[in-house]
Order: sequence, then structure tokens, then C-alpha cells
Amino acid sequence: MSNKIVDLRSDTVTKPSPEMWEALKSLKNSDIGDDVFREDPTVNELEEKAAKKTGKEAALFVTSGAQGNLVSLLSSTSPGEEILVEPLSHIVLYEVGSAARIGGLSIRPYSSNKGIASLDELQQLVRVRNDVHQPWTTLLCVENTHNSHGGVVLPPSFLKNLNEFARKNNDMKIHMDGARIFNAAVSKKIPVTEFTKHVDSMMFCLSKGLSCPIGSIVVGSQEFIDKARKFRKMLGGGMRQAGIIAIMGLMALQEKWINRLEEDHINAQRLSRGLKEVSLPIEVNEPETNMVMVKFPDTVPIEKFTSTLNKKGILTLGSGNRIRLVTHYGITAEDIDFSIGKITEVLKKFLP
Repeated sequence: MSNKIVDLRSDTVTKPSPEMWEALKSLKNSDIGDDVFREDPTVNELEEKAAKKTGKEAALFVTSGAQGNLVSLLSSTSPGEEILVEPLSHIVLYEVGSAARIGGLSIRPYSSNKGIASLDELQQLVRVRNDVHQPWTTLLCVENTHNSHGGVVLPPSFLKNLNEFARKNNDMKIHMDGARIFNAAVSKKIPVTEFTKHVDSMMFCLSKGLSCPIGSIVVGSQEFIDKARKFRKMLGGGMRQAGIIAIMGLMALQEKWINRLEEDHINAQRLSRGLKEVSLPIEVNEPETNMVMVKFPDTVPIEKFTSTLNKKGILTLGSGNRIRLVTHYGITAEDIDFSIGKITEVLKKFLP
């Protein structure tokens, strides 16, 4: 086992910045309260700041991205209705079927080109309310950036078209799983509001690239957030003196910390470029944000490959015939160069 560890499994492994720890140390009893009673001033400040930052009326602090997505779905639908979701989205693959089990929702998948759907195809999938045989399609979900497609950005132009489409079809609502929406905004060098103004609700994570230890935010209209708050309580997410974790979220939403995400994108590009230069039979994406997807020949046993990499000090996740490498706070350019060397070294052992 290598003494040096470079953890590229996910940006969920980030640790708080020194400024976040200092902010936590400065917290006083007067800065926290019972959030279920709306009496935690730090949580209230975080929610107000998040709403303003995303251009929405209100916001809600939740324990996780999965909880944030679920309370959003519950707040926009009724049991027995149908939602349209891209099949490789986080909502479908990594949230334990909660939309169906807890929300009583029928999930209808739509195909896409790296997260971007064809409006013509979507039109064929929409079910109308007056058909007695079918569930009514009431919600359209998108993911931005899209995890399984390699951190790609769904541009505002597509979201605008999607919004116009939804209004013409049952006046559907649009929910965006924006776990990494600030990565998208920094990558395209535009305000996050250019994305959010085209959707009715959105969840974004504080605990990924923004480096907080816990928490996500749901944003939308005041009416929507009032519903979401009740569903959060129903799901056991009503926290009490939550200011002790919300304080780090306040630090994370500072403009300079959001802009720090560009370092992760630069490191991802460095990693992609380095792997492309090793002249091995692999396919490497051109990362838009902080994810590098590496596709290997079918002859490479991914589980054994990643296990060997782990022992060499490179932690990553594999599935099928590819691995995902995620850059984040704490990963340096030197770490990237070290990783390129180890990945190349290990891969050569598995090639004929």
C-alpha cells in the first residue's frame, strides 16, 4: 500500500476549508436555535442567502441531496402521477427507488444525448390528464451537471426550450437535480441564475465541490418550500440546532469559494490530457467540469484494476468497463501527475 493517497472516488470526500473551521469555532449559543421552530438564525441566514444566490423566492436546508430531491418530487406531485426522468440520472440510479416507494410516483424514462433530451421524443411520452387509463405526467426532471455522463453541463438554452415545452404540456413543473450546479456556472462563466430561472425547483449540494461536511439546499417558490419543509419533517429531516453545520454552508456560498471550483476543472483537464498522452488503448473524455471518465478495453477486469490502483494509492470507482475520476478541494496538480503515473503503471499490467 502506498503511503500517498489520492482520493478520486468522488467530490463527496472533501474536507472543510480552514475558513469553515474558523467560522465554526466562532459560533456562539446565540447563533443557533431550534430549526424546526424556525429559530436557528444561522440556518435562516443560509436559506436566505441560497435563495438570493439562485434567484428563487425561498430555500430549505436538508440533510442530503437524495433527501432534497425527494422532498422536491413530493412537493410537486401527488401519488399516482408520472414523472419523466433520464434513466442514468441520480434520481433513478442512486436514490433507492424513493420516488416510487415513498412518493407513489410512476417513473417514465426518456433517452438523451448526454443528458439533453429530444423535445420531439419527450412529446411522445407526455400523458394527458383526461385519459382514464394512464397516469398524468406532471413533472420533468433534469440533472445538471450530469454525473453519469461525465459531469457535462446542460446549457441554459436547452433549459429554456425545456421550460417552454413543459408549459405547453400539462403546464408540467421542472425539477433540476443541481447537485453540482455551481460547477456548471463556473465552467460556463455565467451566473447560476442563468440556469435556475428556467426551472421551478432545484436541489444543490453543499457537501460536494463546495466542501461542506453535511447538507444540501432546495430552492423554489415560497409555496413550494412551505410544502417541502413539511415533507422534510415527514422524512425525519427536521434538525434542531442545525446552525453548527449551516455555518459552513454560509462560508461555502461566498463567491471566492464558488470560484475556487475552477481549480478542480483545471485539474480534471490536466488529468484527461495526461491520460490521453500515454498512448494506451483507453478512451478519455474531455471534461467540462471536474469528472474524467476513462473507458478501458473489455479485457481489463475493472474490479481487479481498481483494487490494484487502491493499493498504489489511487482511490477510484469503476463500473462496467470504465472508471470515474473526480477532482475536488484538496487535490493538487502534483496529485494529478502522481495519479497519471500510477494509472499508467497499473494498466500496463492488465494489457496483453
